[in-house]
Amino acid sequence: MKSDKIRQLTTFYSLPKKQQKAIMLLFSGEMNQGEVANNVGISRTTISAWKQKEIFRQAQDEYNRFMLRDLTSEAIMTMRELLDARSEMVRFSAAKDILDRSMNDAQIRKAEAEADIAEAKAKQISNTDETVRIVFNDNLAPDKEDNQDD
Repeated sequence: MKSDKIRQLTTFYSLPKKQQKAIMLLFSGEMNQGEVANNVGISRTTISAWKQKEIFRQAQDEYNRFMLRDLTSEAIMTMRELLDARSEMVRFSAAKDILDRSMNDAQIRKAEAEADIAEAKAKQISNTDETVRIVFNDNLAPDKEDNQDD
């Protein structure tokens, strides 16, 4: 297990211990940047400088993904449960979030375009259907002259 963790956190473990600690504290979200700097024993500007370095950002992303990996299935199950919520807005938000996370940008644009086309067709059919009903009903309405012949 430990070797798997080390393999997944290669960039993270390549950093000095103070940078690793800063990344862990930043991930927790319980401290602001100044508090993290004080806890690590550095200045706030040092953290800012670290955040500008590509290797620090890569290590931070690597650590964040590793820490969130175990929560992903639970989060997905929660989103799945929200698809059955009473609120239409909650259901919409859950569905949109799931789709956004499961598709790349090109797939999202294609799905949105297909939805727009389907909506336009539905409106067209609805308008055509309404016209047909009006014409059809007008043609079936008996004329006063027809009633008099009976």
